[in-house]
Amino acid sequence: MGLAMRVRCAKLLLSLALGLAVLSTLPGRLTAEQPQGEAEAGLTARVEKQIESIESRMMLLMEEELNLSVRIMQAQQKANAGLKNPSKAAERLSKGEKASELRQYKAIMLWCVKQRQACNAKLLPLLESVKALQRDREKAPEALKARIDAVTARIEGKHRANMEKIANLYAQCAEWRTAFGIYSKLYSEMPENERVKNTVMTEKMMELCGKVQDPKSSLMLYRSLFEAKSVKDRYHDRKLGEKVAKAYEKCGDFRSAYRVYNALHDAIPRDKREKDGKGLRDRMKEMEKKLGRPSRQRRP
Repeated sequence: MGLAMRVRCAKLLLSLALGLAVLSTLPGRLTAEQPQGEAEAGLTARVEKQIESIESRMMLLMEEELNLSVRIMQAQQKANAGLKNPSKAAERLSKGEKASELRQYKAIMLWCVKQRQACNAKLLPLLESVKALQRDREKAPEALKARIDAVTARIEGKHRANMEKIANLYAQCAEWRTAFGIYSKLYSEMPENERVKNTVMTEKMMELCGKVQDPKSSLMLYRSLFEAKSVKDRYHDRKLGEKVAKAYEKCGDFRSAYRVYNALHDAIPRDKREKDGKGLRDRMKEMEKKLGRPSRQRRP
């Protein structure tokens, strides 16, 4: 056999050996990939089943809550019927009035609270279920992640709405501190960027801060709304700016109050300052007295 023929034979044998080596690895690869595929399919099926179960239970709770809402509305109508001015009930209760119609009103409102709490208690297992789903989220396919996020947002949103309703019922019967505690917890659980957007809750919190005499928390909340605006725009919102300044006053920070009043005054167009800025100039004079410095004569 010539040299050329021997070289060709050696190449063929080498190719054959390499092919056999590759083939020898295939069963192992198939064995490794098959359980992984089965695991993913199993995870998907399990998560889908959990989501369907949560959605089904949620539908039942929604029907139950609808019936409860009707009963609560009827109870509130009965509570209000005995009062000349229901909107003043909380104020009268906070002053310690003991009229029989007020006692009946408060008893009915607290009954409504208990019904709402019992209804929300049935939602708590679903909250735990969506937390379990979130733990599986990273391993789930993208389409399933969207379903997990949607059902989580729905359950968490419903829980938050339930707790707000409970807090509002407490506030209506002058249980300010209990209402404030619920709102504070909900507020602390919200992402910071959502707090600024949720002005309804922030304003409710600020109102309750006044009721429980917590000026520092009130200032923090007003500042969060105020400072969310650009520096250019914030002093054009006079209503909010004055609330911030008054919150500084209540905390004894007269220097900061003065600065806010001054900036609000300067934001008024020059041709309107004499008339529209008088109240702000009066507040600045008052702050100067508090700071113990001579009052300056400001030109409009």
